[in-house]
Amino acid sequence: MVKRITRRLTAIAGLLVGLSAIPAQAAIWEATNEWTEAHETAYAEWVRDNFDKDYFHKPEEQTVFGLALDCSDAIYAMRIMYAYENSLPFAINDPTGKRRTLSNDLTKWDGYRDTRRHENDDGTWKTYKGPEYTESDKVRAFIEYVSDVTSTLNLVQDTYPVALDDIKPGDMFLLPRNHAYIVKDVQPTGAMTTLSHSSPRAWRIMAEINDFPAEVAEDSRKRDGYRRFKPIEHLRTAPAKVPGASEEQWEIAAKLGGSREAFALATQEALATVKEPIEQKASRLFASLCDYAVQRVDIVNHGLNYLARMEENNSRQCMSIGEYGEYSTPGRDKKLEAKFRLLDAMRSNPSWENANFSEKPVIEAIFASGNEMSEQEIGSFCAVPFDIYGGRNMTLRELYRGLAAGRLVSDPHAPLDHRWGLAREAWTPQCQSASRS
Repeated sequence: MVKRITRRLTAIAGLLVGLSAIPAQAAIWEATNEWTEAHETAYAEWVRDNFDKDYFHKPEEQTVFGLALDCSDAIYAMRIMYAYENSLPFAINDPTGKRRTLSNDLTKWDGYRDTRRHENDDGTWKTYKGPEYTESDKVRAFIEYVSDVTSTLNLVQDTYPVALDDIKPGDMFLLPRNHAYIVKDVQPTGAMTTLSHSSPRAWRIMAEINDFPAEVAEDSRKRDGYRRFKPIEHLRTAPAKVPGASEEQWEIAAKLGGSREAFALATQEALATVKEPIEQKASRLFASLCDYAVQRVDIVNHGLNYLARMEENNSRQCMSIGEYGEYSTPGRDKKLEAKFRLLDAMRSNPSWENANFSEKPVIEAIFASGNEMSEQEIGSFCAVPFDIYGGRNMTLRELYRGLAAGRLVSDPHAPLDHRWGLAREAWTPQCQSASRS
């Protein structure tokens, strides 16, 4: 009996030694901390102070440098990076249906080595395995994987709506199937700064606007609006049932008749602890308008470059309906027009006449007919480099006149001067994708 027990113990010991030789399944990173209110506050401060429009363009940040992202990708990447750098867990609902969540516990890249190819001098190719993934490599791969399988629609279930007076950095304004903005900062005046990537996915500097999103919470299913990441323990909880959730923003928007301008004003009033002077507000709105106009340059050029590559490589002159949706700018152009209207409305404020700030004469020159300020003077305050390759700029007055005359074209098939409202002849769409949009 004693010998039999000894043999069994020896066998068990041998089995344990064998098991210890099997590599352990390692998470992407080990979460040694748990999310608390203090961590959420620190997260908001990190977004305000450290997450800027160049965040994915810093060579020293190898984990994220060069990532091609769109608007929802940037939001997920932001949360992942803070969790990783602070040894916190990260988890979202798994849109693939393979598991309940996608989290830092995923072992997909444990011991992973990517396949590489090298061209030899004789023209042949050599295939080999790269080094085993480091923790930083795994985090980057995780961000790319999350980007591949998620969209703005997934953010609906991974977030919950907040009250207007509770908005803070790190929150977002979500438009399912359309766009998402990151709340970068909220000033004591209630003024907001937002960041956003855009479609299609690309490695680009994020758009920064010192203004509210030109949107309103209006979705009948309450999937849009200002939102915050759910606590991990409430990932499966309906957004409206998450502790701290509020649906007031849809009620406020409805009372305001769905006006984007009124909703932005209500948001600022809810957040403000001090009143914003008219000079400060007008300067902020002018800078926001300038930034928004300049950012349109990148969007338009992406479309024109894609059209040129399409014609060269595929001999196609017309985009598909999907491609047209990616590169056209009807929504952006309506928002640009709304920003002009909002700035123009400032001149009706009773305090305008006595206001004294540097941009005031320029704002007057943009909207007042017969104003003799030169385009060169106006351009010294804001020049829109619409024709990068030709070295041409345009002023906000020229842009406004094109908009007011209905000459600004959102169709990505249109030539550059039509896209910016400088062509005098009307643009007639030639492609079915434009007529079906």
